Amino acid sequence: PAVVGSGDCGMLYIAEPLNACIPLKDNVSAEGGRSPIALIIRGGCTFEDKVRNAQDAGFKAAIVYDDEDSGALVS
Repeated sequence: PAVVGSGDCGMLYIAEPLNACIPLKDNVSAEGGRSPIALIIRGGCTFEDKVRNAQDAGFKAAIVYDDEDSGALVS
């Protein structure tokens, strides 16, 4: 079946600093109607701090990823 919903397309930016535990260096804006999305590495501070710093820099969404293979998604 088709996916129903508005969805959102955006432009992915690598957060700087990558862990987003301090305010991000560059403020972003929507280019050509595309929402800016921050790519952030896990660790160093809370998820709340990471997302708040991304929001403050103008990002509309954030993807937080783990760069270590623990073998399980849920422990």
